[in-house]
Amino acid sequence: MSVYHVTHRWSIDESAVAAKEAADFFSSTELPKGVEFLAAYNFDGGAYTIRKAPSREILKEVIITPTFRKNMEITEVIQSYPPTIKYMIRLWNWVYRPSQK
Repeated sequence: MSVYHVTHRWSIDESAVAAKEAADFFSSTELPKGVEFLAAYNFDGGAYTIRKAPSREILKEVIITPTFRKNMEITEVIQSYPPTIKYMIRLWNWVYRPSQK
């Protein structure tokens, strides 16, 4: 299961709409199997969310609210501290691949 950092941006004027969409979404939508909402961090004009999902495509399908989809950026992330085995494998591959050229 991959973890994704999702950046949502909207104008200050759209903040009330974003709040209503979020409330409606989380009170009426059941997330598909394998999709988890882990955390959210809000800032003026947007939010950062951390989610688990089987793929980026499935995550895109889940985020249906118009304001949250607007200017949305999804980035797969891997926990680096404390190190996970997934992070260590990626690190070893980063070191190993240049030596193959």
